[in-house]
Formats: sequence, structure tokens, C-alpha cells
Amino acid sequence: MKTKGRKAVKSRKEERRRALLERLPKGRRVVEIGVWRGDFSATILEVLEPKHLLLVDPWHVTEAPGQQEALAARAGSGKMDRIAAAVAARFAAEIARGQVGIARAFSGEAIPGLKDGSVDFAYIDGDHSYEGARADLEAILPKMAVKGVIACDDYHRRGWWKNGVIRAVNAFLGAHSDELRVLAIEGAQIAVQKLKPMQ
Repeated sequence: MKTKGRKAVKSRKEERRRALLERLPKGRRVVEIGVWRGDFSATILEVLEPKHLLLVDPWHVTEAPGQQEALAARAGSGKMDRIAAAVAARFAAEIARGQVGIARAFSGEAIPGLKDGSVDFAYIDGDHSYEGARADLEAILPKMAVKGVIACDDYHRRGWWKNGVIRAVNAFLGAHSDELRVLAIEGAQIAVQKLKPMQ
């Protein structure tokens, strides 16, 4: 019974994430921060048909309180290399034709190298601690194009991170209130849009 319940929750989550993607334009430049096994990356490719999709994930167990245990329970630090290799193999054809790139790095290492204003959609599902989520948001903001959309997963208070994602998103919105607007909330998904600078 518990397994069915988890599957139903996962199915609803996937439906909501897909619904969010279906509101966005196709053929754009996309960054996904926090890739894990690449399941949502495949959905992004299917729904958005991006011009380019950059997958950013260190595939590394961090020392953030609670996060190490959460990741270790799912994979164990010794399996991270195999997971990263499996993602590269999964998208080998897209990588070969230049549609997908992989940065095995933390966002603070990978994102600064992107050109400012070059990203149309960013999906953040990386470090769920307040500090980690806030750092991801701050790193990606200058890279977003005007009308670009940043979406975050797990905008709720469940899980080891408790209120980390909610606090990070809300603080980010407050700090950049003249640059951003809430575009959509689909379950635990929240999407914000970068506004044109005020004249």
C-alpha cells in the first residue's frame, strides 16, 4: 500500500512538472541544476525540444546537514561515478549533436562561465538547504534572458530540508522584487519570470 501511495505522489509530481513545462516556449536555451539520474532531463528534452540543455550536477555527496544521509540512502557515495556515467550514456546522441552538455560541477563552479542573458529556462532541483538553493538562484539570475523563467522543485516543507527551499525562494524574491514576478505555482513547483528592467 505504501508503494502505491509513493507512486501516486510521484505521478502527480511528474504531471505538475510536465504541466509547467508545457506553458513554456520550445526551442530555447535551458539549464537544469540537479540532474540525479536524468529522468526530468528527458522530460525537458521531450516537451521543450531545447536548442541547448546544460545539465549541471556534481554527482557528489555533500556535507550539508541531512543531505549526506539523504543522498547516501539513495545511492551511496561510491555509486555517484556510475550514475554520472549512466546519464552521459543516456543522452549520448544528444551530446554528440550538441543539443545537451554536461557540467559535473556545483552550480557555483558551472554557472559563472555562462554568458549573461543567455538562458531562457532554468530548472533548479539541486542542494535543498537554504544556503544551497539560494546560491543556485543567485548564480543563475544574471544568466537569465529577459522573460526567462526560473523554476524550483520542492517548494514545500517536507523532506530533510524542511523549509530550506521555501525560505530561499521567498528571500530571493524579496531581494529581487523589482526584477522578478511569480509566473506559476504547480503543486510544489514554483516558476518566476525575469522582468525587463524599469525605465
